[in-house]
Amino acid sequence: MKIFTSLLFCLVFICSCSKKNDENRTGKPKPVLIKIGYHPTFHNSAETIVNFNEKYIIFYSPVAYSIAPPPPPREEGQEMSHAEENEYKEYLSERPKLEPFRIDLTEKDIERIQRISDSFTSEDFSDKNVKPAFDGMSTNIIIVYSDGKLIQINPMNAPNEKQRTLYEGVLDLLIEKNTNKNDSIILQKIKEYH
Repeated sequence: MKIFTSLLFCLVFICSCSKKNDENRTGKPKPVLIKIGYHPTFHNSAETIVNFNEKYIIFYSPVAYSIAPPPPPREEGQEMSHAEENEYKEYLSERPKLEPFRIDLTEKDIERIQRISDSFTSEDFSDKNVKPAFDGMSTNIIIVYSDGKLIQINPMNAPNEKQRTLYEGVLDLLIEKNTNKNDSIILQKIKEYH
C-alpha cells in the first residue's frame, strides 16, 4: 500500500508539472530582451539593453567618443577669447565620455518594464506615422520575445504614447540605478529631449 501511495503521488506530481509546462507554452510570448537606442541631435548617442532572463540592464555608447574641437582662431596666431574658452568648456561639460555600466535588476524592475511592453498592440509596432528626423531625439527599439520573434520599431522623432512610455520607463530605471557622475549628465541630457 505504501508503494502504491508513493507511485500515485509521483504520478500526480508529474501530471501537474506537465500541465503547467503546457500552460506556459500556450501563453502569450514574453519579452526576453529589449534594446533601445537614444540618438539626440546635439549630444552623444547612447543605447541600453534590458535582459529579462538574466535580470540586468546595460548602458553604453554605440559609437566611439569624439567631441568637436574648439573653434579655430579668427586670425593667425590669435588665441581664443575668455568668453569663447568658457563657452567651449561648457560645451565639453555637457558632453562627457559615457562610461558603460551593467546593473542587476530586481523582479519589481523587470515587472515594471514588462507591464509596459505587454500593453503594446499591433499599432504600437508600426512605423507608419514616422516623421523625418530634423532635430530632437531619434529613437529605435528592438524587442525579442520568448518565442524567438523579433520586433524592430523605428519611431524616430515621433513615437506614439506607448513607445514613449517604454523608452522613458527604461530611461527612468537607468537614472535611478546609475552611480556615475558623467553618465548622470548624459542621462539628464537625453531626458531633456522629451
